[in-house]
Amino acid sequence: MKGYVECLLQVTGDAAGLNTFDKLFRSGKGPSWADRASDGVPRYSLHALFPVPEAIQRRGYGTAGHLWCGDFWDVPDDLVNMQVKRLLGKRHYRFYTPGGVPENVFLKASYDFPLLHLRLIGLGVDRGDLQNHSYHGGYYQGSFSPDGENPFAILREEMGFSA
Repeated sequence: MKGYVECLLQVTGDAAGLNTFDKLFRSGKGPSWADRASDGVPRYSLHALFPVPEAIQRRGYGTAGHLWCGDFWDVPDDLVNMQVKRLLGKRHYRFYTPGGVPENVFLKASYDFPLLHLRLIGLGVDRGDLQNHSYHGGYYQGSFSPDGENPFAILREEMGFSA
């Protein structure tokens, strides 16, 4: 997808925390922009984890929404093409976001779910810029990259997703 970043998210922790996180994450309908209709169907959404304020939604995506999302989510719009793998003690998510990695959303989610560990991995728009961030308890825990050729493909495969 041209202009989109492929992201992987691994969330680990106890079953109750994982289920609560997953239920919240997939309960979103996306923001209800004044200038862009929403279908109202629950889906995985950044808005569910880090809601766009009502006043911004009323002003519209074109007027204020894309700026708010860029500033607070680190991406100008919501995620697309979600895939999920549910495993014992962890959840793996694969999705795409426009233009960047939504770091702030998952930093905030780690604050809201302090018992969960979140690992967000994004492959930049140029398909060579690997971003790998870990969060826990509302804090950035660091970054790492695996050794070897094409580390993103290795991580994608380890999480159970095909290219």
